[in-house]
Amino acid sequence: MDKYDYITATIPEEKERLAKIIAYLESTNNSSDNLLDYKKRYANIDKYLNAKNRYLAVLSSIKKDKEKLEKLMVTKEEYAVDNILLEDTLLSKFHEDTSNKYKDLLYEDIKYQSEDISTILYLLFEKETDYSQLVIKRNRLKERLNKNIFPNTYNTIISQSILIEKQSSILDEIFILENNIKIEESKIEAIYDSVMTEDILKILYEFWIVDSYDVNKVDKSKIFQDNKSLISIKNYTEDNQPIANTSREEKNISFPDLNLPGVNESIFVNIDGKNYIKDEDSMS
Repeated sequence: MDKYDYITATIPEEKERLAKIIAYLESTNNSSDNLLDYKKRYANIDKYLNAKNRYLAVLSSIKKDKEKLEKLMVTKEEYAVDNILLEDTLLSKFHEDTSNKYKDLLYEDIKYQSEDISTILYLLFEKETDYSQLVIKRNRLKERLNKNIFPNTYNTIISQSILIEKQSSILDEIFILENNIKIEESKIEAIYDSVMTEDILKILYEFWIVDSYDVNKVDKSKIFQDNKSLISIKNYTEDNQPIANTSREEKNISFPDLNLPGVNESIFVNIDGKNYIKDEDSMS
């Protein structure tokens, strides 16, 4: 058992160490309480790591969807600019059909025109950039325009409709992505809750990932972070460079807080090519 008596720096390494201990104890037919404790600890770590993998997968999915969404939103904004140009062109065609009769007409003076023409003028003067509103407006115009009296205006609406309809697929993609992001984000809370047990939180506290193992006080946002404080130990150089100071409250590291008694910081053991702090008791 002595060769497994070392302190790991990360939870995956601790899982690996526990697997070796469990296999060793089972091979020696050891059915002590220690074996049950090791198995329980292993099961909690395994549950946590599986949850972390799901969490990271969800974050990756959200990131990809947001990147796609950002590009589509840029395209949508470009379409909005194009729509203004389409609206300007349509109005110019109307002026051609009416021999520029209404070209200098002010918006507030439209109300003095006949009801039929005023409705058309309001629709033409009120320019739309949003796809949905633009389609509604164009349909209303088609219903009111006499293609024999306003041939250029009517034909422009028909020809531009092909360009406008291309925007529909972009909006559909945006809707789908926004919905997917909401669904994925809702999964994150459920993943957090799956590991919010005292046994798992105590392990995370032990590895300096969270500041508390009280379910009501722990900061969920830190649950799946890497424990950089302990990982830094493995970067200890042969020149004995000091380890950077880190702590739960920006104070110097106090290793007894790790609940790992007997740790001698100056003694390291190499396990499978990796440096670990050796338990002081096992050196005696």
